[in-house]
Amino acid sequence: MTILEQAYREAVASGGNDAFVRTLEITCSAWDAPVLICNGFTDRICGTEDGRVLTFLAANIGIALPHKNSKGNQALAFAVDNTTGEVMHKADQALDADTRVVAIYRVYMASDTSAPCERPYRMTVQSDAIEGNSANLTCGFFDLIGTAWPRDLYTTRFVPGLKYL
Repeated sequence: MTILEQAYREAVASGGNDAFVRTLEITCSAWDAPVLICNGFTDRICGTEDGRVLTFLAANIGIALPHKNSKGNQALAFAVDNTTGEVMHKADQALDADTRVVAIYRVYMASDTSAPCERPYRMTVQSDAIEGNSANLTCGFFDLIGTAWPRDLYTTRFVPGLKYL
């Protein structure tokens, strides 16, 4: 039984006294440092799956999980309240550099923040909207419909003999 299954069992059976800590690490090559936030009222020091120790700043995070369907692309929506102009500044930096923004969503148990209690989700930020002091991020997993097939594009760099056809 995994840690996550044990936590759900405790929550159902006895009301449970442990809470989930949901974290979001947003990185971009155009930024000096990643944006690290977690839900709740206290900052958390958490270990990652690759051995790093990160300090996540407390924020109000709303999460909309994707629908279970056969659309071919899945998206998570995050809403972060009490943001400042820093969010807009970071978004402008990413747009100017024309680089990909990656979000990593991890769930920890409040009693054990040494490692995530489930596999982290690595997503690409597809869109953002900033309204007042709230930032809304839409992050996508694998886009099956937008994926080229065959995956390997046959160009003259990949297959030099094509230039003779």
